[in-house]
Amino acid sequence: MGRIAAAHSGLFLTGRVPRATYAHRMWPFRRNSAHTVRSSEAYWLLRNGIGDAGPELTESIDCDIAIVGAGITAALVADALISTGKRIVVLDARDVAQGSTAASTALLQYEIDTHLVDLVKILGATPATRAYRACAASFTMLEQRFPELLPHSNYERRPSLYLASDERAVDTLREEMGARRGIGLACEWLEADELRRRFGCQRPGAILSALGAQVDPFRLARSLFASCARHGVRLFARTKVTHIDGDSATLKLRTAGGHTVAAAHVVVCAGYESLDFLPGGVANVNNTFALVTEPLASREKIGTLPLIWESARPYLYLRGTPDGRLLVGGADVPFKNAAARDLLLPRQLRRLQEQYAELFGTELPPVAHAWAGSFAETQDGLPFIGRVPGMNPRLQFALCYGGNGITYSVHAGEIIRAGIEGREHALDDIFGFGRLGTDLSAGRQRGVASS
Repeated sequence: MGRIAAAHSGLFLTGRVPRATYAHRMWPFRRNSAHTVRSSEAYWLLRNGIGDAGPELTESIDCDIAIVGAGITAALVADALISTGKRIVVLDARDVAQGSTAASTALLQYEIDTHLVDLVKILGATPATRAYRACAASFTMLEQRFPELLPHSNYERRPSLYLASDERAVDTLREEMGARRGIGLACEWLEADELRRRFGCQRPGAILSALGAQVDPFRLARSLFASCARHGVRLFARTKVTHIDGDSATLKLRTAGGHTVAAAHVVVCAGYESLDFLPGGVANVNNTFALVTEPLASREKIGTLPLIWESARPYLYLRGTPDGRLLVGGADVPFKNAAARDLLLPRQLRRLQEQYAELFGTELPPVAHAWAGSFAETQDGLPFIGRVPGMNPRLQFALCYGGNGITYSVHAGEIIRAGIEGREHALDDIFGFGRLGTDLSAGRQRGVASS
């Protein structure tokens, strides 16, 4: 699950809050927009480097489809739209994958943050089952679409281990396992002794699911956009969209640089910053924290490590990295503002270290890098993809929030394409805005046009 799955920001953590220096008060440090959405020390960015800077929009242009955002969701959407033959333009306030994607922890799981048994109570048995099965299908979809790019992006299938945080959670997770098995998902129950023997976890039980994966989201997004560019997609970096206006036939995107992009269709894929173009009530924003350790002396543990998370809310989660590190995250708290979030970084890092020690009975290996960020989540744990009731039908959103961000993004491109082509998609009723049952045009923000 891409637990840091929307937009992120933070400061490099060394166990204490860095003392303000003259350099920190200077431009470009306070002018770097990436710092408003993710840490300057996010692991994937450090591992891969920032890459070449993309061109900035320097004139007003027109296109058939404008995509706001250049992270992993936007990359998957752009790739799905290439075969339409339409002229596609991508705009981002930063550069390719320089926002939330650089900070994503990229645990890919079919398991939605909302249990299947609870989702049944919210949506009904059939829609809840379809939601879980759609998430499970995303792995095969991803692998069939990008057989050459995934190995380069360190994509690997890994099982998922969902821990009962305490004895009270055992019955709940056993019921959940039964529900999953009932819809054809492969999983098994591990008792405490087997859990300890196989994975070193000191918990009373867990669900072990066969289906899961991990990836380097930064590499994948950059590779996808490089492929899109070869197919004629134009991408403009450091081009912040401030308003979306227009009538039913044409939408105009206004940028902070004073230029406009006229488009027949617009897709907003900008992480939790997408909420700037929507009224309140769509999603909540929280803070989360993550770290990577120094490489382990023995890589054997990393090579066999499943994706691990737990039933407590907020939950601890961890995975391995391609260079033999542990990636650990969690300790979520409600969002107030970026400054308050960043000040919590040292305290929450200690919390993660304590939780790891309590889970495995041993100290966490030395921490190499850590970051704080903010992420959005919906009430039912599902995404919002497609048109918004009461707003311009040529404007669509891909809000792939929660722990399943990349899993949802795999479907987003096909859902968005169906909307552009005037077709219904099989997932519209469970992944679309319509399930809110309200007209969101009232109180819309940043001048987004309604129909």
